[in-house]
Amino acid sequence: SFSVIDGMTNKVQLKKETSIPNWIRNNAAWWASGAIEDRDFIMGVQYLAQQKIIKVDNTNTNPVDPYQEIPEWVRNNAKWWGDGLITDSDFVKGIQYLAQQGIIQVR
Repeated sequence: SFSVIDGMTNKVQLKKETSIPNWIRNNAAWWASGAIEDRDFIMGVQYLAQQKIIKVDNTNTNPVDPYQEIPEWVRNNAKWWGDGLITDSDFVKGIQYLAQQGIIQVR
């Protein structure tokens, strides 16, 4: 379990009292395979942020463009994370990137 604490340096701080629920890992794998829509995946990420399981700060103040696609490498990261091939912190760095670029908002 972790919290992204600095969007500029992508430092990750470990926190023992929280962990990412397994259903989020399942959502990531399903999203990566096309079984669920982008909005369903984003809702899971927003839940993580709302519950303070991860901290992802929006650094882009422009409104989110609903037609902007999530980069394919983020989908690959979600698949690899769902399969246990990359770390939680690597997965969250991808989510942080999406927020920084204004592709998603996690509040």
